[in-house]
Amino acid sequence: MIRSRHVPPLLQRITGNGIFFAAVVTSDGELLGTSHYGKQSYQNADGSTLLTDISTDYMRLGDELQQSHMDYIEIEMSKCLIGIATAGPDCLVIAEAKPTVCEGLLKSRVMACASHIQDALIPLTDPA
Repeated sequence: MIRSRHVPPLLQRITGNGIFFAAVVTSDGELLGTSHYGKQSYQNADGSTLLTDISTDYMRLGDELQQSHMDYIEIEMSKCLIGIATAGPDCLVIAEAKPTVCEGLLKSRVMACASHIQDALIPLTDPA
């Protein structure tokens, strides 16, 4: 199981090389942890709630259209790329990167972090 104090260092590991922020949020938009502390992280955390709403809508729509579960969404914005991956039934990993980040780097790091968090949350969600 993952301890709450280990979430920020875990998210910090996926930042760098053009990825400048990462967060773990619930599907309701509640912030569980961020990669950075300080004023900038609070601004990004506010945006994380909005991104959670958008991504859950896209994933729900994708589920309806493809009849399969979407695990990753990448949103291209004017000043950044945003990668969002599911990390369990009610948890998302969100990362922001520069538009010039190497192709595939954002997806691979966000998916790896989401997989790690999902594995850590399985004992909490798995009925015994």
